[in-house]
Amino acid sequence: MNKNSNLNDLPTDSVYKSSFRESIWILGIWTACFLYTVIYCYLNGYLTHEPHPNSTGPAISSLVGEIESFNRLPASLTTPLGLGIPDWVFYGIFCPTAVAIIITIIFCLFIYLEQDLEPTDDE
Repeated sequence: MNKNSNLNDLPTDSVYKSSFRESIWILGIWTACFLYTVIYCYLNGYLTHEPHPNSTGPAISSLVGEIESFNRLPASLTTPLGLGIPDWVFYGIFCPTAVAIIITIIFCLFIYLEQDLEPTDDE
């Protein structure tokens, strides 16, 4: 191999490209699930969004704007499906995780490419 050859000129293995693309999709699905879970649970899990009196940092409302519209009364907490868990846990953790698992299973069954790892005569 010539010392002056550029690494970008080297051929990329099709198995590598396929697995890299598939890993980016799965990582994206679970990152979206994580972001939804954190944001939804933060906004709906707390009864009040007032800063704690002993906090040293700025209130979140000073960073992102007023979020007092998400304040909840204790009577507004519900238990969906009679499972005995708060609604924000069901809609913020259980549902997005179930959706991400179902999408991942569908992706793995129908979109993943099964490729032979043995080199062909061309390679």
